[in-house]
Amino acid sequence: MRAKAEATGYLQTLRKFDQNASQELSEKYLAEAKELLSKADLEQASEKFWGAAALTVKMLAAKRGLTLEQHGALWAFVSRLAKQRGEREIVRFFGEASTLHRNFYEDEMDKEAVEIMAESVVQLIARLKEE
Repeated sequence: MRAKAEATGYLQTLRKFDQNASQELSEKYLAEAKELLSKADLEQASEKFWGAAALTVKMLAAKRGLTLEQHGALWAFVSRLAKQRGEREIVRFFGEASTLHRNFYEDEMDKEAVEIMAESVVQLIARLKEE
């Protein structure tokens, strides 16, 4: 299993996160997502936008001494953060990122829909980086 993780790059991603480089990886995913979207590769763009959002949430949680490993933990943290900051739209933005994650598997959104959801991901990342 470790060999498969290394071959797919998943283990490298985990190591980067452990080395506190998740911000760089999030920025990389965001740039790749924008490039993929410009090429109309909607499924891959969707997943990269999701990855950028999820890593940003994990980075912020790590700054608070938390490790988030499951989708439910990400949602719980985002909900708590939105309440603490009085910014309910953070939950909506994260929901739209999650919808993009689903689009990777379902391929149900057209380019305009992905573009609209992607704008929310960009806003989410910008707000979370403020902290």
